[in-house]
Amino acid sequence: MTSAAILFSDDSGLCDAWACALAPHGWRTIVTTDPDEALRALTPDVALVMLDAGTVGAADFVARLRAATQPAAGVPVLQHGHARWAGTSAVLPTGDTRTLIAAIEAFTGRLSDHALRTAPFSPFYRLVRLLGTRDAAAMIARFADTLRTALADAAPSADQAHRLAGVAGALGYTDLSLAWRAEQDHTTSDATVAATRMVLDQIERDDLGQYRA
Repeated sequence: MTSAAILFSDDSGLCDAWACALAPHGWRTIVTTDPDEALRALTPDVALVMLDAGTVGAADFVARLRAATQPAAGVPVLQHGHARWAGTSAVLPTGDTRTLIAAIEAFTGRLSDHALRTAPFSPFYRLVRLLGTRDAAAMIARFADTLRTALADAAPSADQAHRLAGVAGALGYTDLSLAWRAEQDHTTSDATVAATRMVLDQIERDDLGQYRA
């Protein structure tokens, strides 16, 4: 199990520094300055693009990447140089390898946690790609609190059930959303309770247990 990163730069020293940060953690890297080649390299294990904004074709690649279909369009893009462009996730800070790794892990999870980045993506990892690890963990923690409140309420209203179904669906918990959408009579069915507990256990064990906000 591994993860891959596209290194889009014509600066060999910069690419070497990026690869040296990633390779010890089992990452595969693809170095290119060609937008077409970069787009073709977007295999399912690509979890990161590191982009040198000073390289010819960089802006074109970002625009075409974001216009692609999911999940490729959601790959985090960390930008080196210039003010942050629309379509990139963050600008890389200057500093040593530890600083670089911290900036990367903010949008990939721990570099060694390849299981997190394995398809099909969990709702938590989809949020990591979009918001960053810290904000994703905070959002999932709030959702977990909502689930605990729902389990403690013996007679949730239809409006409460509908709202929970909507939040669960928006986050990607499709089965849980359907279960709560079916609740109509102010009592929570055993099946919905079981589905809620299963998602809550998974969140506490696999998401907050590893990436608590």
